[in-house]
This record gives sequence, structure tokens and C-alpha cells, in this order.
Amino acid sequence: MSRPALRRAGRRLALWLPVMAAAALLLALNLWAARHLGRIDLTAQRVYSLAPESVEVARQVRQPVEVTWFYDLRNKSMVDALELLRQYERANPLIRVRGVDPALRPAEARAAGIQFAGSAVLASGERKTTINGGTETDFTNALIRISQNGAQTVCFTQGHREAMLDSLTSLDDLEDHDDDENLVARVEVHEQHGMAMARNALQTLGFSTRAVGAGSLAQALPRCAVVVAAGPRTAFGADDAQALRRWTGAGGKTLLLLEPDTRHGLDDLLADFGIALAAGPLADPGSHYRNDPGSPAVSDYTRHKMTRGLPLSFFPGAAGLEPAGDALPPGVVVTPLAQTSAEAHPPGRPPSRYTLMALATRNAQGAAEDGSARPTLLVAGDSDFAINRHFATLGNGALFTNAVTLLAGEDALLTIRPRHYENRRVELTNRQMRAVFWTSTVALPLLALMAGLLLWWRRR
Repeated sequence: MSRPALRRAGRRLALWLPVMAAAALLLALNLWAARHLGRIDLTAQRVYSLAPESVEVARQVRQPVEVTWFYDLRNKSMVDALELLRQYERANPLIRVRGVDPALRPAEARAAGIQFAGSAVLASGERKTTINGGTETDFTNALIRISQNGAQTVCFTQGHREAMLDSLTSLDDLEDHDDDENLVARVEVHEQHGMAMARNALQTLGFSTRAVGAGSLAQALPRCAVVVAAGPRTAFGADDAQALRRWTGAGGKTLLLLEPDTRHGLDDLLADFGIALAAGPLADPGSHYRNDPGSPAVSDYTRHKMTRGLPLSFFPGAAGLEPAGDALPPGVVVTPLAQTSAEAHPPGRPPSRYTLMALATRNAQGAAEDGSARPTLLVAGDSDFAINRHFATLGNGALFTNAVTLLAGEDALLTIRPRHYENRRVELTNRQMRAVFWTSTVALPLLALMAGLLLWWRRR
């Protein structure tokens, strides 16, 4: 090849080398990005990101966990829930996530016991749990439960006209959605005066529940982590009352949801912890739910880990709690958790601030440092806030489940607030809107016109 031809080939090569180098670099970057995919969540509320608590729970998983999310491919919220699960997978390689559409793979859904989209099955070794829901709280709590070795039992006393634990529930699958094919839903219709919704919520958090009939409490107590008496309206028998009193005094955890002016037969247990109920239902003109002063409402709770972040809750037909006697029994500490306004009053008594829910603990010999063997009694002057009729309203359900998890020592169970898109809007008052109108529509155009006239006059 002649020298001029070599020079021309060298010039062409020098021209194409940077292009080829840039193409090779872009190809390498593309391959690297495909293998190391990153995400940037630009939403103001971090809608598509896990909370730090959830990331920490995922990182604490020590055994392989397989998560199967049964979802509808046409439903955006369920698709987003699958992506949420992928973040747990990225946080810990021991967590493996699969997405299955029950409509496309019905045999696998039936084998897993899944009838509706929007459910997840978690399996780790011999343990398996199913959750119905696709929120971050559902997934995080399910990971906590599947990592535990066993479920604690919450016992509900029955036979004293309490709200029934196994209240009637009917299911309805919505099929007519007004041409919205993305909506897949199941409606649960509950008997109003019952505890089925509370029971289901506790089971979702990993607890097992058990109804204990009158006369058999002494035999059932050794297997109970927490005992709940939800609104007894007839008195406990002497044997059951003494058995519950001895069990609680020996380090048991008891939750009493009492009603005003009822004979419950548990006065000795209350006296052991320095608590009594004021006579008559409270009326709270200063803070109540809707237009009913007989339903005191609480939004400003006592600063305590059980009430942290709770929304407003209300207590229909509640009794006030007050100290039993002039002084508390030795070693007893009572912490008010929810209180009325200063305008509350029972019939015939002056206005004052009353306690609606209180936590009482008593020092015991040999109690563990973490308080697991410390006798604990949590009392509320109302049970209706936790029944099916009011459980799902505002913060009532969260208040009940927080009370049980506190008594059970399951502080790791999380309540992570749902995050939503923010509607970025500027709200103006009438005066501000008039100022904007006169400034932008009148003053600025007039100023521009005057500047133009001034320039024209000077150039004449």
C-alpha cells in the first residue's frame, strides 16, 4: 500500500477510534446497569421505598424465606406491592420473592389455599404463614412472625356476656365493578357486637387466639400469654376471679375492657393494682366523637411506646378510671395512657380530667430485667371501642392491638404508616388571590406598557 493510502487510512482510523471507544463505553455501561439495576424514588413521601424499620427487619432474617405473592396483573396497587417485596429481596438474599397470578395459575393458588388475589404466603423451613393484604406493614410483620419459633396465645374470657370472640362473619366477592376490571376485592361483613375483627387482627400479627369459657379459666391460664376480658356484664365466679388474680399477681399479663356500672367481680384484682372505676358513664363536651358527648375522643395520648403515632380513638359509653383509695399499693406504678379533656364528668359530678385507659405494673421478687415476669394489668373503661362496629374506625383497632402486643412483649411488631402521593397545591386566601390577580394581571402588564412608552418617548 502506498504511503498516501496509509496516511488516508490512518486519518480514517483516527476519526473512527473515538466513536468506537464511546460505543464500547456505552455498551459496557449498559451491561453494568442491567446487572446492577438501581432505583431512585423521587416521590415526596417515599411511596416506593421501604421504611428503615422494614429494611432492618429484612436484614435480621437468618433463615431462607420464600414469599409467594398472589396478585392480579391488571391491578396497579398489587403490581406495586410486588415491587415492594422485591426491595425486601434486595435487602437480604435469604428472602426470595415470586409473583403468581391466580387467574393464570389456579392450581398453584388452590394448593396454597388462596382464593382471592392480594394474598401472600411466606414459608421458612417447616413454618408457613398467610397474610391477606399488600401493605408494607403486612409484609414486615409477616417477616417478623415467620422468623419466630412459635405463636403466643391470647385468651379471651367468655361466658360473662362478653363480646363474642367467634362472632358471625359473612364474605362477599365483589364481581360487578362498574366496568373497572382492575378492582379485585373481598368484603367481610361482621356482626356488630363481636370481636372477630380484633381476633383476625391479632392472628395477622402472628398470635393464636382462644376462647376460655366460665369455670375453666384456672386450667387454661398456664397456656395463655395474655388474658383479655372484653366487656363482662355479669360477674366472674369466685374461682375464676381468684385464679385470674393469682395468675396476674405471679407475673401474668391481663387486659380488662370494662363497662360502666356493671358487676364484673374483678374488684379485688383492680384493688391489687390501685385502680377503680368511677360510677356512671362519662360525658365529654370538650372532646368527643362526632356530635356524641357520650363518646369521649382522644387524640393527645400520654407519651408512651404503646400510643406512639396513634390517630384519634374514641370510647362509646366509657367509665372513668381513678385511684383506689388514698395511695397506691406498695410497688405499684400506674401510667395513664388515654385521658379525657378537662370538661369530662360522670352524672352529678363536676368537670375534671379522667383516665380512660391505664397501665399498672407491680414489682415482683425475681422479676426479669425486661419486665417479662412483672405483674401487669392494662385497664380501659370501655370495651365497645374494640368491637366489630368500631374496630376499623380511626385508631380504635390499632389501640387494641398495640395494647395486646405491649402486654405480650412483642414490641418488634411494627405499625408503619401508609404513605401516599402528595397533592402539591398552593392554597391561597381570598386576600392573597386578589393580590396575585392585581399584581400579575394588572400591575405587571401596566409596568411593561409604561416602560415601553418611556423608551419610545426617549427615542423620538
